[in-house]
Amino acid sequence: MTSSIGDLADAIRLQAVTAGVAEPAVRGADWQTAIVTAVGAGTVDCGTITARRLESYQNPGVGDRIVITQSGNGNWLACGRTAGATEQEFASYNPAWTSDGSNPALGNGTLTGRYWRSGSNVTGTINLTVGSSTNLGSGNYFWQLPTTAGPNGLIAVGSAQVLIAGGNRWPGQAVISPSDTNRVGVYMPTAAANSAIRRLSAANGSPDGALTTNAQVRITFQYESA
Repeated sequence: MTSSIGDLADAIRLQAVTAGVAEPAVRGADWQTAIVTAVGAGTVDCGTITARRLESYQNPGVGDRIVITQSGNGNWLACGRTAGATEQEFASYNPAWTSDGSNPALGNGTLTGRYWRSGSNVTGTINLTVGSSTNLGSGNYFWQLPTTAGPNGLIAVGSAQVLIAGGNRWPGQAVISPSDTNRVGVYMPTAAANSAIRRLSAANGSPDGALTTNAQVRITFQYESA
């Protein structure tokens, strides 16, 4: 009889502890790390948890590893990103290739993009290789950015390079304009000495002329995200 009463008391105690773990009003405030799965207006979702962002947590992004904290009444706050090593990894994205004329078509060419974001700072690379069935389209070329650049009135200038298969390697500039914040364009030198640079286009791939099969365009960019 005594043993049965003791077992019952242990079961009740265990049930109370279990219930307390699941009830913030019992256990009090709590915090933990989480991964952002969606971004709302002033909030972030971490799986089934919706947390309101502190003002110091700016430019949230899906995939951020953050610290969230819960009050005794169950409300969640997103404090900001952690400094974990996983946040230093580059992520892949698809940098759509367009023009201000007729858009090119990649065909059997390759186009890859990689970027890394820390707060509002975005750094990345784009690599294009022209294939035998690539349609170069017409007009000046642009490549989509992984995020919208901040319209702060500043022009972001990065580096670019065009490699003509079996030919020369030409240096250029990657330019993000404050009036065109979703894409990056490339400027290349011309064949004439002491001449101004001009936009990379279907007709003007480099001082060597138009882009040809196996030609490569390499772009490096850095800018402040909106």
